[in-house]
Amino acid sequence: MRIYLSNCYEHLLQRLSNRIAAPPLRFMIFLLMLILISSLLTGCTQRVWNEAMADTTTTRYDFDNTLPQNSDDVFVVLAFSGGGTRAAALSYGVLEKLRDTPVTINGIERRLLDEVDVISSVSGGSYTAAYYGLFGDDIFERFAPEFLYEDWQSRLIRLALRPKSLIAMSSSEYNRGDLVADNLDSNLFQQKTFADMGRGKLPYVILNASDLNNAMTFSFTQQQFDFLCSDLSSYPVANAVMASSSVPGIFAPIALRNFSDCAQREQSWVDEALNQDDHLPRSYAIARALDRYSQPDRMPVVRLVDGGVTDNLGVRGSMMSPVTQYGDVPNMAGAFSPDKLRQVKQVLVVIANAQTYSEHDWSLESKDPSFLETISAASEVALGTLNNDTVSSAKKEFLQWSEHVNAQRDSASPQVAVHFSVLTFDQVKDKNERAKFDAMPTTFHLQPEQVDEWRSLGSSLLDQSEEFQNFRKALQ
Repeated sequence: MRIYLSNCYEHLLQRLSNRIAAPPLRFMIFLLMLILISSLLTGCTQRVWNEAMADTTTTRYDFDNTLPQNSDDVFVVLAFSGGGTRAAALSYGVLEKLRDTPVTINGIERRLLDEVDVISSVSGGSYTAAYYGLFGDDIFERFAPEFLYEDWQSRLIRLALRPKSLIAMSSSEYNRGDLVADNLDSNLFQQKTFADMGRGKLPYVILNASDLNNAMTFSFTQQQFDFLCSDLSSYPVANAVMASSSVPGIFAPIALRNFSDCAQREQSWVDEALNQDDHLPRSYAIARALDRYSQPDRMPVVRLVDGGVTDNLGVRGSMMSPVTQYGDVPNMAGAFSPDKLRQVKQVLVVIANAQTYSEHDWSLESKDPSFLETISAASEVALGTLNNDTVSSAKKEFLQWSEHVNAQRDSASPQVAVHFSVLTFDQVKDKNERAKFDAMPTTFHLQPEQVDEWRSLGSSLLDQSEEFQNFRKALQ
């Protein structure tokens, strides 16, 4: 279908061009040709919608079906932040470092990368996470030339300005987000769906967007899709990545259908959260938003934008969400069965935060910033505050989880230890080096040498991370 869509415009144009005869008729025929192409192309190019719930018992994209087959006493979570190609390169460098880090577990030496259980990502980090979740070690051969070194920013601008793209986007059922998602599907993610993601030895990848209707993180997991009465396994990964990186104002939201009632939508923890007297807990706010999904006549379509709007680090809104954990965050019931919860001993959480703290030229001048400069700076302030609060809250919740688990173990059982490593360029000790990273823009194009510097940064920050080194020592 997608091959047909990509060729129908060129084929029609060629056929009509061949029929143009006398020069005086060219202009009239050209106008008729445009009208005909416009009407036909509207039918050729269609939005990819999510499908209604099917029998997903064996194909559910969740922890049970997708967690890798690795050591039960070690649990590793990676969180890749937003930040365009900068974030994609930093997270790629983290994967390279884990690939090259040997660990010995239960007397068997293996790569630390093979012990990664979950990758949760946002925006630019979602490109790296999704690619690894689909193609595994092939990422180390193909991702850099196909994405990191490619000028995707110029590529997408050219795509949007093509006549067939402009005509396609004139439809109310097809927007800029759909256009880019189709391009990513064909040229980067090889038309893969979530049924192809993270099988066997590969981690469970959670791609995160923001629900514009309900002001909450929307994670591409079957647990989340249950509340839409929809099947995630058939949904294109490219569309989820596009939703995760759909910067408001630049890209249009990605749309999902909200289907009629199904048994999976009815979950007791939602009712319990709604009925509690205290409305301050996050569980209440999330339950209230999910309850709105149960009225598809009032919310038939859900609109998704960049995950950074609600959680630019991709950790608290997904791993510590009652949606992901089936309402039981204290036990992480989604990630751990009771048996596996008793076995886990060492937990590593690595947050690759590609946020920069750039200086503004207007801050050194006497004139006021322009309207756009003010909006941009205000967004950066809000994002920085959100990131700081998210890291603090996520670390606190992981430590509370470990205390909860340890309280249930007897004195003869080993205690679970959480190692929480946050990687940020602000940890670079050299002032000039920090300034260099700070100056790199949030775009989908960096120079090759800039990409390589961010890749190397991921490795060097892990080397100097005390939490990461403590985790490695604990495995010896």
